[in-house]
Amino acid sequence: MMTSTAFTRRLGGFALFSILALAGVSMTAAADDRSVENPAAEALRVCADPSNMPFSNDKREGFENRIAALFGEKLGVPVEYTWMPEQMGFGRNTLKRWLPDKNRYACDLIISVGSAFEVGKTTLPYYRSTYTLAYVKGHGLDSIEKPADLLDLPAAKKQDLRIGVFTGSPAGDWIIQHGMIGQIVSYRAQSGGYDSDPADMVSKDLVNGDIDIAVVWGPIAGYYAKQIDSVDIAVVPFSREDGPLFDFPVSMGVRYGNDAWLNTVQQLIDDNHDEIVAILDDYGVPRVPLREVDRHVQEDDDD
Repeated sequence: MMTSTAFTRRLGGFALFSILALAGVSMTAAADDRSVENPAAEALRVCADPSNMPFSNDKREGFENRIAALFGEKLGVPVEYTWMPEQMGFGRNTLKRWLPDKNRYACDLIISVGSAFEVGKTTLPYYRSTYTLAYVKGHGLDSIEKPADLLDLPAAKKQDLRIGVFTGSPAGDWIIQHGMIGQIVSYRAQSGGYDSDPADMVSKDLVNGDIDIAVVWGPIAGYYAKQIDSVDIAVVPFSREDGPLFDFPVSMGVRYGNDAWLNTVQQLIDDNHDEIVAILDDYGVPRVPLREVDRHVQEDDDD
């Protein structure tokens, strides 16, 4: 995923690198001694993307922002952000970045991470979503009610389609495997900048008719299908019947070395489950049931 994560965009000399690496080890060791403290004692510091709706933005309009605000309210502290485009190095440059002048890390919580999160530990998944096909109704595609229906379109119709696909996504691979590589309009999930939004595929290009179908992570399609009034967007989720690799669990991430904070975040998720589900519903996030394996993610990490 992208999502989400990675879900939802997910960078000198050898001697200098070695010196900095050694310095980093000693600094991390010193910082880890402090990690037993409650990192949210004064503020809930969240690592987030400033331009990645519906997940987050620097106006605090995304559902991750809403969940963070809920947690801040429950903890009785303000919510502060470290903003960075969610691309390669995101966790290292936010969650693991030590600020010597402030004697703390830049931030302490990532609201959405996938199961391949490598720079810290994760809570149990709090939702599972799936890739989708999105199209504008009334343009000859209304017969598509499941992804397989796309394959049943007349050959001439399929050949004329322009299908927006994020490079390397499993749903994009599905399009290629079914002989439609010539119809693909390729997009990059990781823009590398603050002013480029992956959701432009749906919110601009699909709406404006530059592409006919967007193959995109479900939360993006679901959100804009609810938000955009100028056209009627259909959202068709991929299911297990279409293949095993289209839906992914989403958890929250914290640094290694602070299990007390991890447990606090897990308790916040558990205690506020209904409120979190309501937020996801407000943003049109398509969800599939969590699986039995999702309930063992944290236990496996602890082994």
